[in-house]
Amino acid sequence: MPAVQKKKLPDFYASLAGEMKRRVKEIELLRISYRHTMISKTYIVVNSYQPNTAPTNRILSFVRGFSEYGVEAEVVFLTPDSKRNRINKQYPHITFKYMWENLPFSNRFINKLAEEYYGWKFARSLKPGDVVFLTNFGSIFFKVINKKGVKVVHEKTEHPDVYSFKGFNIKRYKREVKKVDGMFVISTALRDYFASIGLSKDKITIVNMTVDCNRFIGLKKHPSERYIAYCGTVSNNKDGVDELIKSFAIVHKVLPEVKLYIIGKTPDKADASGNMNLIDYLGIKQSVVFTGIVSSAEMPQMLKNATVLALDRPDSLQARCGFPTKLGEYLLTENPVVVTNVGDIPLFLKDGETALIAEERNPQDFSSKLIWALQNPEESSKIGKAGALVAVREFNYLKETKKILDVINKLS
Repeated sequence: MPAVQKKKLPDFYASLAGEMKRRVKEIELLRISYRHTMISKTYIVVNSYQPNTAPTNRILSFVRGFSEYGVEAEVVFLTPDSKRNRINKQYPHITFKYMWENLPFSNRFINKLAEEYYGWKFARSLKPGDVVFLTNFGSIFFKVINKKGVKVVHEKTEHPDVYSFKGFNIKRYKREVKKVDGMFVISTALRDYFASIGLSKDKITIVNMTVDCNRFIGLKKHPSERYIAYCGTVSNNKDGVDELIKSFAIVHKVLPEVKLYIIGKTPDKADASGNMNLIDYLGIKQSVVFTGIVSSAEMPQMLKNATVLALDRPDSLQARCGFPTKLGEYLLTENPVVVTNVGDIPLFLKDGETALIAEERNPQDFSSKLIWALQNPEESSKIGKAGALVAVREFNYLKETKKILDVINKLS
């Protein structure tokens, strides 16, 4: 099992305080710089506001960064979610525009028409010199990318082929994405992909996953039992929940008192029934807990109370090109994290130092890491604390927002 580093690690909160202190000084200097150089109108365009989802949380982290750097921007939402939610929090320098606010009602069909109409209406309102940060992946891309005199920056956190959908011309997108003035991606594989289809590498910037450290500050463990936890959209294809169940069955034979908490909704009925059948077959039904959806307010404590956090993600196009937001939240708990060696994860984490890294689709290897963490609490705690420092250093929203603002600043 991994040899844990003997050197004394800085305290998580001391490290966080030091990072924030450095950021405060940097923010003051950059506010002055951006105030004098960013003269263009900047829009952040989002399809819809979906509270407590990874895409929306990522966008809000950038909004917060724009606000704290003193950059004026308007966030534009094209369509409503099912509950017509709006953002209640106020962000200095940021305004929110809900293009859909006069819609009397909404459903999937109405929203599709609304996306087309409001996308056209928004694009028509743009003036030469405006900067548009496109975070969504719909028809508005084509309406804005060909708008004369408008600068367009665009973010993709998934390979285009993973989330292609009916009615969207993916071939046209791949041709016209080369016209963007700046491209933000979340992984080296995605950077290389867009470069391979003709986008200049000089236009592509990797913007890491972002997490909100404040959600985990001051949390104390209050566990009622020992458990391994997974959270997210409970998917076999994306996150390998079935592989995690197989690994846990091996753990259960060694440590029968430990439970597995699967936190989140299972959208695919085949996954849901298949996983229940697998659990029955393996004889671990009494030790696996499906919590369902947990609110964003409750999630940090549930993750903190876990003994070990697990992500048994299999290798796939999605895994290679994306990056799991949940991993940042796992790390901030200071709990030991067991994760597979897919995508860019090994670029940030080292086995036995900042996480426990296993081969993908290998229940024997993955379960051995889980068992070691459970049986060696002192050593695994040191790994967990070291992992938290990685999250503070590498996944800071201000650091990542600055990458975006630096690109926009050059276009203004």
